[in-house]
Amino acid sequence: MADDATVVSQVTVLPDEIAQTISTTTTVTPADANDKWYYKLTSVSNSSTDLMAGNFLDYTAVDDDTAPTAIHTADKVKFLYVKNTDSSNAVYIVLDAGTASTTETDALYVGAGQALAIQCPNATVADVHAVSSTGTVDCIVAALLHDVA
Repeated sequence: MADDATVVSQVTVLPDEIAQTISTTTTVTPADANDKWYYKLTSVSNSSTDLMAGNFLDYTAVDDDTAPTAIHTADKVKFLYVKNTDSSNAVYIVLDAGTASTTETDALYVGAGQALAIQCPNATVADVHAVSSTGTVDCIVAALLHDVA
């Protein structure tokens, strides 16, 4: 389906002598008209803040006078993709509305040049916070959000 997101991953684990390659494909599909896509090149600073803010994508037909629909802090995060475009700094993400930090034990780590794709259907936009390891890091953020408004 044209509105789907598909994540294909392959990882090789264990020492060379007994290495195993594990492959998987995950497809995320909007369930109804309230599931909408969000996409933004986001500057993540070294101060914890919401990872997502702004508007949904207008990927359905709208006229030229229709403003984009704003995302809300209560919108559910059904799928989240973050690509760290920086060449040397990491990003740390929390899903519990806590303060993201480089020392947070439950923070998700996205290293320089790396990406993260997860499904977190019980998290809201307000729950997802991010911080950089230092300076400002640009990240591509794409999400399938359930619009509760």
